Amino acid sequence: MVAAFERAAAALRSRIRELDIHEVATFYVWHDDQAGQLRRSTGSVSPNELPFGGRCMPSGDLGPVIEGFLADRQPGLITGSNPDDGRNSEHNADGQEVIPFPVRVTSAGTASH
Repeated sequence: MVAAFERAAAALRSRIRELDIHEVATFYVWHDDQAGQLRRSTGSVSPNELPFGGRCMPSGDLGPVIEGFLADRQPGLITGSNPDDGRNSEHNADGQEVIPFPVRVTSAGTASH
């Protein structure tokens, strides 16, 4: 899985260079625990502007994303957090705990000025 995502990111970077595109582009991978799936996307945003509303922990490490996917024994079932799991949590406007999840990010393109 890791090799496949690395190849996809490399192919995207290569294609962006071939097309001579000089914009910011980020390739990112996360475990969607509601769907029980690994997902990937590319956005014309920097890693700190991903569309998760601050609920994620961007990282260059794909390991935690894959581990979360492999550990998901009940896709679609979202459980409460363990206070000893070492993750930093926040609370939304309703007081519900929001646990950041790992997202593997890599640059696919850079802006030229």
